[in-house]
Amino acid sequence: MEIVNLSALILLCIFWLTFMGRTVMLMASGVRVFVLAEGKTLAERLLEIILMPALLLWSLQIGFTSFGSPLIPAPLFWDVLMLQVAGLILCAAGLVIFIFALISFGNAWRVGIDDENSNRLVRDGIFAISRNPIFLFMDIYFAGMFLVLPNWFFLAFFIFSAVGIHRQILNEEKFLRGKFGAAYDDYTKKVRRYL
Repeated sequence: MEIVNLSALILLCIFWLTFMGRTVMLMASGVRVFVLAEGKTLAERLLEIILMPALLLWSLQIGFTSFGSPLIPAPLFWDVLMLQVAGLILCAAGLVIFIFALISFGNAWRVGIDDENSNRLVRDGIFAISRNPIFLFMDIYFAGMFLVLPNWFFLAFFIFSAVGIHRQILNEEKFLRGKFGAAYDDYTKKVRRYL
């Protein structure tokens, strides 16, 4: 296994360990972390329902590709080390953003919109730089992985996820505006949606 593929696999493992570790910690303290497909339109529910299986398929594709046996065969568009290294740097930067977002969220982190337990508007930490640091992480990470493994599978995943993520951001903005009113409007004037 070459160093680029090994690095991609290590970064993927760091993501999953961080994600699952934080999920288990919150669930152990009684927090319902996964709030998916509740009270939403059919399109929104479908988008959220396919999220985890799609992420799992994407992760398996990285793992199997790293060992030279991709689940879905897809030839690389290019094999340029500098682009792959740039992709790894993007992935690592995205992970740093993700970790800081989880820290800033504290016990408020959820996967999905939790209208029952959203009692505080998180504006500190990394949320003072980006209103959506976890979604920013995802966009950066998926773009970076496309540079590391530049084929149609990772390109399609990046494009579809970027569109889905933006749609989810718009849904969350609508929810937050309804929940926090002027405080959220003031926050949107000071901090940008992405960066």
